[in-house]
Amino acid sequence: MKIIKKNIKSLTIRVNHDCEVIITAPKFVSDFYIQSVIAKKQSWIDKLLKDCKKNLYLGKSYNFEFSDEFYYSEAKILFHRLIRKYHSYVNKPINKVRIKKMHSRWGSCNYKKGYINLNLYLIRKDIRFIEYVILHELAHLIHPNHSKNFYKFIENIMPDYKERIHGI
Repeated sequence: MKIIKKNIKSLTIRVNHDCEVIITAPKFVSDFYIQSVIAKKQSWIDKLLKDCKKNLYLGKSYNFEFSDEFYYSEAKILFHRLIRKYHSYVNKPINKVRIKKMHSRWGSCNYKKGYINLNLYLIRKDIRFIEYVILHELAHLIHPNHSKNFYKFIENIMPDYKERIHGI
C-alpha cells in the first residue's frame, strides 16, 4: 500500500493495474484519519484486489496468466476494429492511436492533434465497456469537454452507455 500526500481536496483510493493500493490524500489530513478511511473501506479494497489478481480477458476470468504481449496483440486488433466501427459517427481525422499502460484512466484524446490513447488493460474488461471507452474518446474529437452535448452525442449512438459504465 502506497500513501501519497498532495495538494488536493479529497482522499482517493485506487488499485492500479499491478494490484498495488494507492491512497492519495490531502497534505493536511492526519495519518490516523487515513488509516480510519482505509479501515472503513477495507472490504471494498479487498474486492478490488481480488478482481485485480484475476487473469482477465474481455471480462472473463481464466485459470492461466496472460502476458502483456498477448494483451497488446489482442488489444491492437480489437481496438482498431472498434475504432473503425464508431469512427463513422465522428467523421474527424484520427492521426494516431496508441495503446499503452496507463495508471489512472482507460483512455484519453488530444482533439487538436487527433490522437487517441487507450489503456492496454482495457482488454481485460467486458467488450461493452471497451466499446463505451472507445466511443467516449472518439466523441472528444467533436466535443473536447464533458458537456451535456458530449453525453447527448454518446447517448444518441449508445443509449445504454450508463449501464456499460457501471458494468465494470
